[in-house]
Amino acid sequence: MNFSEDYELNYHLKKHNLSQSKENRAVLVSLGKGFREKYGKDTLTHEEVDVLIAKNSKEFKIFKK
Repeated sequence: MNFSEDYELNYHLKKHNLSQSKENRAVLVSLGKGFREKYGKDTLTHEEVDVLIAKNSKEFKIFKK
């Protein structure tokens, strides 16, 4: 997963019924950075990102209407 590409961030936000807003992309980037640092990983798989979003759903401020 490339956290510098909005289309990849938006893909995962949409998949989890979250708004594809700038704010939600920033939350996802921050969560991804924290996960990579905590576990010493350079990259995350799409599956890891899905789990990360599911476990941290309360961090996202804007849900899809």
